[in-house]
Amino acid sequence: MDTFQVSVRSLFQQECSAELEDAIIPASSDGHIYVLAHSAAGGQLVRYLLDKNQGTLLPRIRSITFTDSTHSVQWLKKHPHISSLIQSSRALYVRSANPMRDDGWENAQPGDECDKDHFWSHRFGKIKTVWAGTTDHSLTNWAARAPIWEHFDKNANDDKAAASDDEAETSTHTDKVAK
Repeated sequence: MDTFQVSVRSLFQQECSAELEDAIIPASSDGHIYVLAHSAAGGQLVRYLLDKNQGTLLPRIRSITFTDSTHSVQWLKKHPHISSLIQSSRALYVRSANPMRDDGWENAQPGDECDKDHFWSHRFGKIKTVWAGTTDHSLTNWAARAPIWEHFDKNANDDKAAASDDEAETSTHTDKVAK
């Protein structure tokens, strides 16, 4: 759950004076954000990103997990900058099972990949899609908490590794210039 702490710290800084010990001060707008969007919140997030036409939020989003989201990649046809994130390895879709529609769901564990039919791919694109491990929509986040946090942590670790590589490359370049 390191990712959770990083996300909260990037949104809210709690370094306050003694008199304001319990106050929450907004952080700078350059911190990384890891988004968990359940149900209609997924559709609202995508619509917000469309309305803001990138703004300052999109570049800060390092990873997104949609759980039973209502969004559609069809909304993003003219917005490749948003579509590319939502269909990248930085995005995950977790779905609850519908016993009337989903064959074999009862044998799947939370995080097992789902088969995607034409309709699913048309609506959600190439996003990695996994089972939540429940048929109860309201329990999707709880039932799939392990694969959700694994997804966020993997992306956070990838970001740390990339930052270390960039730092090493900059150092090497600086050493060469100094010689």
